Amino acid sequence: MSYFLTRAIQSPAAQVGSDNAPDMSRRKFVAGSLAATSIAMPMSSTAAVKEPTPSFLEGRIRSEFLNYADPVDHQRQSFRILRNLHDAADVLFWYHFQMYAVIDGKRPEAIVRWEGIEFSHHRKLGPSTYQVGGHNLSFPRDLHTNKWTDKTLNPITGETVAVPPLALTEDPGYVYTQEGVIPMDSPEAPPRIRHEQFLIEGDLVKIEQVRQPPASWPATFIETSTNWSPLELFEDDEILDLPAGTAGGYIFPWPAWMNMGDRKGHMFATWSGRKLQSIDNLPGEFIKRAEPSHSELLQVDMSKFSEPLPEPLMTRYGPESQ
Repeated sequence: MSYFLTRAIQSPAAQVGSDNAPDMSRRKFVAGSLAATSIAMPMSSTAAVKEPTPSFLEGRIRSEFLNYADPVDHQRQSFRILRNLHDAADVLFWYHFQMYAVIDGKRPEAIVRWEGIEFSHHRKLGPSTYQVGGHNLSFPRDLHTNKWTDKTLNPITGETVAVPPLALTEDPGYVYTQEGVIPMDSPEAPPRIRHEQFLIEGDLVKIEQVRQPPASWPATFIETSTNWSPLELFEDDEILDLPAGTAGGYIFPWPAWMNMGDRKGHMFATWSGRKLQSIDNLPGEFIKRAEPSHSELLQVDMSKFSEPLPEPLMTRYGPESQ
């Protein structure tokens, strides 16, 4: 889902809106009127009234891998979808995800649903080089009612466990270069490559990602994602910030609140979401849940960007190195 969520996780029926109501009423009215008048009308007249039909693709779908020989071009196109190309900007993703407990030889069990955000900021350090920092904030929802909750049943142990909000704020951030990602707390580490593949699928352009953790992380950890934008917009290279959807999954060790003791196994989670332009785009229900206890996380902590880069990064990517 996100660098911040997956990095920090190692540590301890759609509602019908009011806009739909007039449509439903109109349909019922039209159907009732036709039924009432069909006795007096010829059959050919009623048969001429056709329900609208969805528009599907005609012919073979376009399917092409898209490769950039120059890593600068690759990173530029990746950033247009996953972030944006402004020299300094906030980037907000909103998502839903669901966690499952996995023990070998047993059926995976759904544990809890979440709704949350990744909110981050980047500043350009030099050509194809950015400092990125931010946080995640997620709140649990009941699997059956979808209402906000603070507890869930652990079906493995039979225990009802407390589920705290995920407020992941301790990540030090990273420097993103065309060679890969360097965590700010490991400034001497070599850039860690993200495995990314672009492809064109019909009217969408997609970027598939596999992000493996550093060697210091638990072995049972990996994340994959697919992110997409409209192809028509992607082909306009002057658009610096593309609308984007995202979906994926990741595997990670038991969180502390599951109280799994020494049981062997791991968690699996799936998510889906989209890029938003600002906090003002978030659902009102999420804002009402976040404001009382976590209002400070509805903005990015900019203090990290006022600090100088660690010396190894300053030498390689600071202003004097340009």
